[in-house]
Amino acid sequence: MGPLSRSPVVRVFLVALVALAIGCQRDAGIAERTGAAPGSTSSAYPIEIRDDLGRTVSLPAEPRRIVSLLPSHTETLFALGVGARVVGVDDYSDDPPEAARLPRLGGLYDAHLEEIVSLEPDLVLVSEQARTEALERSGLTVWGGSARSFEDVFRVIQTIGRMLNRISEATRLSETIRKEVIAVEQRAAAGERVSVYYELDAAPYTVGPSSFVGVMLEKAGGDNVIPAGLGDFPRVSPELVIAGNPSVILGVPLADLVARPGWDRIAAVRDGRVYRLPPEESRLVVRPGPRIAEGMRVLARRLHPGDSP
Repeated sequence: MGPLSRSPVVRVFLVALVALAIGCQRDAGIAERTGAAPGSTSSAYPIEIRDDLGRTVSLPAEPRRIVSLLPSHTETLFALGVGARVVGVDDYSDDPPEAARLPRLGGLYDAHLEEIVSLEPDLVLVSEQARTEALERSGLTVWGGSARSFEDVFRVIQTIGRMLNRISEATRLSETIRKEVIAVEQRAAAGERVSVYYELDAAPYTVGPSSFVGVMLEKAGGDNVIPAGLGDFPRVSPELVIAGNPSVILGVPLADLVARPGWDRIAAVRDGRVYRLPPEESRLVVRPGPRIAEGMRVLARRLHPGDSP
């Protein structure tokens, strides 16, 4: 994907989201996947849990030393109240501040195997896109997976909660997030819909309406000008964006668009409603984890600058 590899934010975004979106797996679906009995509030070890690679992960006891190699997993662990158990993280885990002070252990394809082994984790959390073979050969217990759609965030929270004997905490966290999402959505619904284009890369790559970010845009009051039939993260022609004539463009500086042939005809460019999100806001939008409602608020403020959801 060439230019996509240049941006750390885009790299993290693609790690978590480029896979095909999957639907919500709540209640009975979560119970089947994690081995938890419906309605149970604690984990009875040993337990076996399926990961997104189709493997059965066995946990003989409650994990006490955890390595997280995906920012959304790191944020989930701290949100569940088990941050003190995290002994190392990937290079991009920077929230909460405590996570940023932990040993940095590489990324998706360059995890620091010797350092990870030296930390003696009893659970390593990675993306389903990660290379897990070396970790497993070293005798480590590895769960591979991530949220690949908006609703899938809640499955991953519940699954991590199940692995760490934090089922009640995971349920409460999910309920809190849903309430915050609904509050942003309701406030955005009171305003006019705004046509929007979100650019990931100058190729240009963008987000389809069914993607994680696409759903966030819709809930925040935006109508994506990219047709659903092109996929979740398509590369599109500039002519398609020009024809869509979005009122707001996100993810790219205005100066870049002014220099592109024909883009000066787009309403967002003419009106100056083009925003390259600062890194801290971009991370809120592209990480499918417990801060998705905050990411929605970021989008809503750009779509409706006179309002503050």
